[in-house]
Amino acid sequence: MKPRSPRAVFAQKAALAALAAVVLAGCGAVKNTITPQPGTTNQIKVALAGPPNAFYIGIYEAQALGLFKQTDLNVQVVITSAGQDPVTMVHDSQVLVGISSEANVLLHRNEDQPVVGVAAIVHAPLQSISITEPAGGPSGGVGVGVGVGTGTTTTATATTKTKSKQSHTTTTATATTTTPTTTTISEPDASSWPAKLQQLLSSPGYPTYDGLVIVVRKGTIVDHAPLVRRFVQAVARGYRAARANPTQAITNLITEVPSLAPQQALETATLQAALPYFFPAGGKVWGWQREAQWNSFGSWLTQHQLLSNPNAITDASTNELLPGQGV
Repeated sequence: MKPRSPRAVFAQKAALAALAAVVLAGCGAVKNTITPQPGTTNQIKVALAGPPNAFYIGIYEAQALGLFKQTDLNVQVVITSAGQDPVTMVHDSQVLVGISSEANVLLHRNEDQPVVGVAAIVHAPLQSISITEPAGGPSGGVGVGVGVGTGTTTTATATTKTKSKQSHTTTTATATTTTPTTTTISEPDASSWPAKLQQLLSSPGYPTYDGLVIVVRKGTIVDHAPLVRRFVQAVARGYRAARANPTQAITNLITEVPSLAPQQALETATLQAALPYFFPAGGKVWGWQREAQWNSFGSWLTQHQLLSNPNAITDASTNELLPGQGV
């Protein structure tokens, strides 16, 4: 057998090493730290579904801890204003990534907009999560979206009589006790939904759905899968960091968004209430979306004449960009 030249051997080893690197990159979370050359960092704009709050804690944790920079990303958070829809912004290429609800994704797909959920942030409708704000905190719903505060204030009056030889004195003292406030949340993008859907979701009996998901265009997955994968995995690490140290996560959130400082107690309560819904059941990786759930909720929307496009439900979500998924 004719021996191969050193150049051929080197080329073969290089090819095998490159292949191994590609396989490993797709089989788990990004763990390496990249030091990008000036001007080479990938830019990503992310549109939130509403004002900043603890529901987005993982995104702000990834920003504060430098997790985006470690994966060569420069992430700009876009805070939507009244009348702006994050899914519309994704579809119109105003932003690369949007944060919205499963319901909103399906409604947009019904209009032939090729948007896809690539990771679930909150595994429940936001309106099903009750937040108990400490007594004396800001009014219910501040910074969370649309909220309704319900609390009880009790006033007690006591009368004390003091007698002496010179005088007869009656003193009345009033004490006020305020109980904690329970805040219920409405979906931040619900204002753009059909009135019929808003009415249906205001009554019991609707199927569950993911309250917040990461959304991109289908073409973005085809053309920029590694870029979106790095973003999703950095956000996953951010949510895991928030679970490991919630107090520090709230501090980091307020450092990133100083306007939230006056409602620190509310954000802390929001995080405590939301933490169980940030991670899927059954030992699945962060961001896992259940196809059966999307199908069930989509079928329910169809039964109520809110979806008519047969392509609205099919392939509306994918887990291929999550840690350990895809290649």
